[in-house]
Amino acid sequence: MNINKIALLYFFITFVFGQSGLILPGQKSAIQSLSSSSGFSDQELNEYLNQKYGKDLTQLSRDEGAQLIRGFQEGNILKPSRGKQNLDLAVALEIGMKKRFHFYDGTIREGEILSNDGEIVRLKTGSGTFNIPKDQFLAETAVITNKNGELFKGSVLSETAEEFIIRTAYGDAVVQKKNIQRMKRYHGGVLDRASEEKTVFYQGESALIGVFLDPTAFPLAGNTFYLSGLSIGYGLTDKFMVTSKIGSDFNNDLNLHPRLRFYHKKSAEKEVAAAWGIGLHRGYPTESIISKYSHAINVDSSGVAIPLNEFLTNNGSVEGDGITVKNVIKNGDNRVFYFEGYLVFSSRRVNPTGRGKIGWSTGLKFSNAFMDRDIFIKDSLEIGDNKHSIEWSADKKYTIPFRAWASLEYDLRKDLKFLGSAWVDNGYRSMPFGTAWSDYTGEDGTAPLSLESAAGTVSMIDFDFGLQYTVNENFRVGLHFQQPFIDFYWEFLEF
Repeated sequence: MNINKIALLYFFITFVFGQSGLILPGQKSAIQSLSSSSGFSDQELNEYLNQKYGKDLTQLSRDEGAQLIRGFQEGNILKPSRGKQNLDLAVALEIGMKKRFHFYDGTIREGEILSNDGEIVRLKTGSGTFNIPKDQFLAETAVITNKNGELFKGSVLSETAEEFIIRTAYGDAVVQKKNIQRMKRYHGGVLDRASEEKTVFYQGESALIGVFLDPTAFPLAGNTFYLSGLSIGYGLTDKFMVTSKIGSDFNNDLNLHPRLRFYHKKSAEKEVAAAWGIGLHRGYPTESIISKYSHAINVDSSGVAIPLNEFLTNNGSVEGDGITVKNVIKNGDNRVFYFEGYLVFSSRRVNPTGRGKIGWSTGLKFSNAFMDRDIFIKDSLEIGDNKHSIEWSADKKYTIPFRAWASLEYDLRKDLKFLGSAWVDNGYRSMPFGTAWSDYTGEDGTAPLSLESAAGTVSMIDFDFGLQYTVNENFRVGLHFQQPFIDFYWEFLEF
């Protein structure tokens, strides 16, 4: 056996047998710190160790030390109860109760009771499932007066963002928070001063990085990834994120859209921010530019200038077998470097009713879509024996591609938002759901997973509104009345 094998065997034996040795100094320090955080005094810790292991801290093994550390970290080791006569203990601990529970040692956990055998209560929380002695739960009672002058007094059985369920002497009462005039809450019989509120504030679960197709100045949280129907994105820090349009990436147009929040101010009542963003496309199809601004291109038909989008519809439809955008492109599948930039300012504040938040954003976007635009299209288009001249509109509103918008978000409930937006956009056209769907799926001949159809009705000044429902903290869906009509957003926290 050579020296390397002997050394390896030595370290293996040392490691194996070392696990059953006396507790390490680092373990002792960790246990003392964790027990102190859990409300144990040195004497109470020694009493607990002598009761459970029959020895003090210095005599424990490393395995026992590891068990203690895990127990404290998972919250399974509670301070021995003393002087319980001074605090009221919970009587009503029923299966299915879901709220914030207060304990004798001063800890607080939010969860749901799964079982209660009379001695041990099984509580499920966001951190795990715990077996907690029943005599550690403090009674939670409330005295509530609603706006009609009705008085409710009893144990709090359940609480949601919108209501309390109170067990009174005459039965269980459901009290809507929006109807509360005055309220006092007691934990273990002691008044909780912080709870003397008319209503309980809550914020909508979803923090928006955009409203419909427009961004806000609030970026993704750091180390967070998201996927939507049109784009993907990643938050590198709490103030810097990068997104990419999926449809363009699959159409040989790799693109990046970084966004940086350069100003941020936050208080308990209000949050404001400002951000800039850019979009970089290395091979943006000129077909997409022509499609988006087809209403800004005139086709001469018998001496009358007709916008290209109307001309295409009249000559076979952009979705049919007639004339399409490809027929007017000068150099076939021509691609250019595309750039867009925007500036956006956003604000969110507590709703004056105390329930949820109200937010708004306003921004301005521009692009280089019209740079060298004359070389994108043919000078004329021949259809049978007819020859039609083609040129960009000389109207001043088509001098620079731009979009200015203002958007609104309003928390109706914790999981439901009202969204609205108004804009001025010289590249916007409204279209029915069927046309938008064909555009998104690529059935109209354009790239799928994107919105770039040449169809639609010119609507330079327009607005949209709808609802967004938060299914859970990671997924939400929305419905509104302009393209793309249906939104979904899938977020992966701490990706």
